Amino acid sequence: MSNHSKGIAYISLTAILWGLLAVVLKYALLRFSASTIIWFRFTFSVIFLSGYYLVHRPHFFEILIKPPVLGILAGLALAGNYFGFTRGLALTSPSNTQILSQISPLIVAVIGVMYFKEQLSTLQKTGFAIASAGFALFYWDQLHHLLISHSQYTQGNLWIIFASLVWAVFAVCQKFLVQFWTPQQTNLLIYLVAALVFFPMTDFHEFQGLTRSDYLTLLFLGANTLIAYGALGEAIHRIPANQVGAIIVLNPLITMLVVAMLADRHLSWLATESTTAVGYGGALLLLAGVGLVVKKT
Repeated sequence: MSNHSKGIAYISLTAILWGLLAVVLKYALLRFSASTIIWFRFTFSVIFLSGYYLVHRPHFFEILIKPPVLGILAGLALAGNYFGFTRGLALTSPSNTQILSQISPLIVAVIGVMYFKEQLSTLQKTGFAIASAGFALFYWDQLHHLLISHSQYTQGNLWIIFASLVWAVFAVCQKFLVQFWTPQQTNLLIYLVAALVFFPMTDFHEFQGLTRSDYLTLLFLGANTLIAYGALGEAIHRIPANQVGAIIVLNPLITMLVVAMLADRHLSWLATESTTAVGYGGALLLLAGVGLVVKKT
């Protein structure tokens, strides 16, 4: 398999895992608090990465001896992203959370223009216009067909927007960090910082009396963080960033497909989606616009 094919496979795995994540998280929130889930996900990743590096790449721990300030900031930002995403998901729905989270790449692009003095191509400007129109349509549709209160929906969306903003901070920090450290080294530091942030907020009593379903759910969530971000880092090394971004944009479609497949089961923890044809059209426009923005050419 060629390097490019491996890169496509890695980033496709990331998109699938992130697409499934919102649905599994929604289920996990029935049993665990947001802080407990997030602490476990980061701690799981730290333990597995540390075990692997102790045997194969002990020099990777050098980043922990004198951790870069940007690495600590990235850890705090990713911790905020996980919390905002999880809270937004708890208050709204998997599809809504995934669709609105796509403003993250747009924020990164704006930061690139304002801070790094990057130039937007005509294609990217068109993408912004399409994404804005799609966002407006999707949001309008959600507001007019809500199955929850307006205040709950608004509060949930504010958390999602917060998650998107801090993810942009994380992405910018990573852009600097990978110039001096490998992606997996920075991940080790970032996961450790985030795990320490949520340690005081974790309710360890929630780990008592776990069922088989609880174990499987936690295992998936922990592995999701470890594998998805690991695959993302490997993909970035093998294929152009625009291809990475374009494929990641597809993860909300995976979420929407999974939710649609589960709809016939009438699961109590997964409320029926209130999205109409107009909302789906807006979602597709938003994703298409974001795809054009990250494509860059």
